[in-house]
Amino acid sequence: MRQVLLPYRDARDKGPYDVIPASRFWLARLRAHEAPALPALGCHLVVVLSGRIELSVSGSPVTELEPGDVVCFDVGATDDVTLTWPDDAWLFFISTPGWVPEPGRLRTGSHDNPRPGRPLFTWIHDDGGRSRSEPFQWPYPLAPVPPLDRWPTSIGAFATRRDYGSEGYAPGVWHNGPRRQFAITLNGSAENETGDGTVTSPVTGDVALIDDVTGAGHVTRGHGDRWMMFVTVAPGNLSELAPET
Repeated sequence: MRQVLLPYRDARDKGPYDVIPASRFWLARLRAHEAPALPALGCHLVVVLSGRIELSVSGSPVTELEPGDVVCFDVGATDDVTLTWPDDAWLFFISTPGWVPEPGRLRTGSHDNPRPGRPLFTWIHDDGGRSRSEPFQWPYPLAPVPPLDRWPTSIGAFATRRDYGSEGYAPGVWHNGPRRQFAITLNGSAENETGDGTVTSPVTGDVALIDDVTGAGHVTRGHGDRWMMFVTVAPGNLSELAPET
């Protein structure tokens, strides 16, 4: 087990969307006994959205993972790796075949009040030229995790960081999503306002599907030292997505 530095950029830098070569992704709510066998997934990242998870690696002290933490697995390693937790945990799996981050470490501020229980899932989409926010329903069973070839496909992922300061929410500008993508809050908090007047307040572990690539867009007002991970959705995937009823 080693500390790694996830490649990231300033949130204002609209650079490449595939710095992390994500090929597939999956959202799950699991008990520990329902977690997939790690070698079956290939090299991949797991983002903890909720819960407290103990990561055990042969010969190393136990590490506790919290919402917003990212753990990277390289199945070429020979270490005996186990993940355990007492109740339900929400996890976001990202397949990165043949890729793991470089060694390194960067300390960040403490997580900003993770939401207890289920994370906030928000769908931001264009509704006749005006953006709308509403909860979305994951269109597949949340457990168990299916074989990798049944996951939706991605065309890449990236991480960003921006320190908005601690004096309240920084002003934002109205903008469209650059592509259809999941936005996962790893640290910090924000306000997202859409054209229908809805304001959501994502914190650590919350997920938004940014789907308003047309229309008037939305505005994001950040707060604190905010880290985000974005996972693109390949065209034709998640066509079954619907608002939560």
